[in-house]
Amino acid sequence: MKRRVIPSTNKCLVLFILLCGLMFCCACSSGEGAKTKEGLKAVESGDYVTAQTCFAQALQDGEDPVYLNRALGICSMGQNRYEDAESYFKEALASDGSIPGSVDYDINFYLGVCYYKLERYEEAKERFDAILELKSKNVDAYVERGTVLLALNQETEACGDFDRAVELAPKDYGLAIDIYCILRDAGKESKGAEYLQAAIDSQDKRMTDYDKGRFYFYLGDFSNARDYLEKAKGSGSSGEELILLLGQCYENLNDRTYALTVYQSYLATSQSKAVYNQMGMCYAAAGDYESALTAFQTGLSLSDVSFTRELRFNEIITYEKLGDAVKAKELCESYVADYPSDEAGAREYRFLKTR
Repeated sequence: MKRRVIPSTNKCLVLFILLCGLMFCCACSSGEGAKTKEGLKAVESGDYVTAQTCFAQALQDGEDPVYLNRALGICSMGQNRYEDAESYFKEALASDGSIPGSVDYDINFYLGVCYYKLERYEEAKERFDAILELKSKNVDAYVERGTVLLALNQETEACGDFDRAVELAPKDYGLAIDIYCILRDAGKESKGAEYLQAAIDSQDKRMTDYDKGRFYFYLGDFSNARDYLEKAKGSGSSGEELILLLGQCYENLNDRTYALTVYQSYLATSQSKAVYNQMGMCYAAAGDYESALTAFQTGLSLSDVSFTRELRFNEIITYEKLGDAVKAKELCESYVADYPSDEAGAREYRFLKTR
């Protein structure tokens, strides 16, 4: 279960909610029923209503309880209901046979993350210890255990796990970024930056301009990041993440006008809720809330459900900035009903009710 962090260093007034990105492991097998699979796809997109409908049908159809409870646990995690998730994962393990299979390792990963989220760090560590005893080259388990060790104030041991992960996956450049973000979020940003700098200093010939650009981006060297990302773009790379990084480089270099050009050029040929969201935030940072609202609403009009949550929240904040507290409150009431575990949404709703 790898972490992949969606890039955002924009500090504008409109909140950008980072998706920690529960990316599903490859442990699933033919034991996973059709409705369970369909529900998991909905979870991955953030559509929990559809997911629950699928899982209810999966239960009726008698689909494998191991995979169904696993899916229900993942769904609960996506809604920050970690105690419910723990129950589902334990039920999944109880429904499985006595011989551990790949799905059992996967479920234990998720249980470890649940315990971490519930601040039951010793229990989380025990899960990852057990996985590593049986799978001593599991990169993700080292990263997860390192994260738990940081929470236990064991920085030396945590970095030992991160170092082992890098040693096992030297070509995974995203791993250095993951580790940087984990350390940064734990208040150890300078230590995290060492992993990015070490990757740059390695002068690995396999490292692309895009890789170099994103390393410099996270190091806060936006001039170098821009230059490498522009080279990558000029060589034919034009994916969504590159555009988000490049645009934010220009934003951080105080050139919002060109940042908007980057986003607009991409959107002229591609559809992306993430890019519409970032473009809206760029407009909002410049105080152009009308254009920001148009960007957020255009993003919301796209058929896929990814980034819907962020766009909806930012739409609420933008209506508030435009002085339409009534509309903001109406939208926020619907938002908190759909995302009851979202603390930022709940705070905003309490504030709007006083207006």
